Amino acid sequence: MGGKVRLSLGFVLLVGCLVFAGMAWGRTVAVIGDEAIEEEEVLSLLRQYTEGSDALAGVLLSRMSAEERRTYIESLADWFLLAREATLRGLRLRPDVAVFLKWNAIGILGQAYLAELQKEWDFSEAALRAQYEAHAERYADEEAVRLRWCVVPDENRAKRMLLDLLGEPLPPLPRGEENAGGVRCVDTDWLRRDALPQGVVEEIFRASPGTTGGPIPTEEGYVVFRLLQRREGRRLSFEEAGDRVRQDLRDIYLQREMERVRLKADISMDEMVLMDLGNVPAR
Repeated sequence: MGGKVRLSLGFVLLVGCLVFAGMAWGRTVAVIGDEAIEEEEVLSLLRQYTEGSDALAGVLLSRMSAEERRTYIESLADWFLLAREATLRGLRLRPDVAVFLKWNAIGILGQAYLAELQKEWDFSEAALRAQYEAHAERYADEEAVRLRWCVVPDENRAKRMLLDLLGEPLPPLPRGEENAGGVRCVDTDWLRRDALPQGVVEEIFRASPGTTGGPIPTEEGYVVFRLLQRREGRRLSFEEAGDRVRQDLRDIYLQREMERVRLKADISMDEMVLMDLGNVPAR
């Protein structure tokens, strides 16, 4: 399906204030000298906390008391005053400030473009179901296990620990318990294959609940284990996988768009600089 592309350029409240300053859309909430904070500016800033949802922004406003609203507007005015003082001192031109202004503005524009673009993307049930059926292997709970997992410094002690694990029943064990001899034991949460060291995966997933295994040499020491529970893998229903399917489809649309816009640009990199960024050689 191709690699995922996720754009996550952040933007801050201060830059939002600077971008919207002076734009008059409706009623004025506050005046700072000869500058105004307009009602629509405040609503736009609040939408940042609700992922652009007008409805949720309304809920947020409904839960704010008059004093909380006043305090929020005062905080915007404070940021505005600080930004104006920074401008008067020429801080806008300081390299470290200029780079953040530049990239926060880029982030705002990029996010706005994506928001517009997503209106054209097809997230109908038919499109989502087609994605779900075409990539069924992605929408499954993988098999997983819960273990009593012990790491022992030497092999002989690991063999003795293995005998201890055969005892019935297993007593409760605080997470991360370690005794004076350097033996570390823990009852794990559910673990999939990719969460376990390669050298122990096959033996663990061949085992049956209640059985023990090891000692297995690893970089941390000798591992012995007891399989507490096993959960078989299963395909998620369309409803269960809904959020994951939608995100994957969004990534596909975004990947196509990035391929389109990259074709319009000539992008080159200086490999010598890249390999020595900040005078730190690449690995």
